[in-house]
Amino acid sequence: MPDSPWQDKDRLYDLYVEQELSAASIGEELGCSDVTVLDWLDRHDIPTRNPDPPRMTGEDNPRSVSKDDLLADYKRVAEDLDKTPTQSEYNEFGEYSHRAIRSHYGSMGAIQDSASLERLRKGRVTIECDACGDEYSVKHAEKNKSRFCSRDCLGQWMSENMTGENNRYDYNQTEFTCEWCGESYLRAASQEGKTRFCSQECLVEWRSREYSGENHPRWKDNGDYYRGPNWHRQRAKARERDNHQCQHCGNSDSKLDVHHIIPFNEFKDYERANRLQNLITLCVSCHSNAEWGNIAVQSKLGTFIE
Repeated sequence: MPDSPWQDKDRLYDLYVEQELSAASIGEELGCSDVTVLDWLDRHDIPTRNPDPPRMTGEDNPRSVSKDDLLADYKRVAEDLDKTPTQSEYNEFGEYSHRAIRSHYGSMGAIQDSASLERLRKGRVTIECDACGDEYSVKHAEKNKSRFCSRDCLGQWMSENMTGENNRYDYNQTEFTCEWCGESYLRAASQEGKTRFCSQECLVEWRSREYSGENHPRWKDNGDYYRGPNWHRQRAKARERDNHQCQHCGNSDSKLDVHHIIPFNEFKDYERANRLQNLITLCVSCHSNAEWGNIAVQSKLGTFIE
């Protein structure tokens, strides 16, 4: 006979089945809790009444629900969600909790097997690759999004299914003529008016011819940077007016230049060239873009046409 009386199968059967005592009454007689009584009834495969003791919900007493009722409730949640419920989903939508499942079944996987549902092993499922047909594992949340087991299979599928009119990269392309080499090249139709060269190399070659010597925007009369006797004072005023911040990108961390909106060499009078209306603070990068004509700038005081 076992040392603990509640472990004795014959005695439990007599008290619970023959005498029809409740688990709570048996626990008081044998010196244990009703949960322990129900646990050993389950271990000895002695059918329990439905429920016994009266059902408790939540985490108060995982054994308060019968195994059959727990399985039926898990199936109900699966039917409502149209998928195998995860632990957190059952806690949210189930009548009981995952503690009851682990108490009766030992694991979430075990109750999924008992319910004949797709088992979620560590939250992953097995699906078939659309390209090679091999099975592979993905997170359950990605089950309806994933189609390929690898990048190689994705590439293979694209090469077979995205050709001709099905290739989004060839769709609606227009033929242009390179301004440097004269060769034809393809670009998206939306690039009309924006593209001029077939490659970066042709752009560089074109710039080296067009922007050399006096044509270069940085040409300063053989290196003479003199901008008149009031230049340093006007440059400081422009920076202070612009709060020492690039007026195009807002950068205030790098070195700041002061740019002539209308080029200095277009004026005969340095005082007019250096008026604050014609000056704007720019970082080195934006200054270069402004000189090349890639961006348009305007000072806070407005500008004027000489």
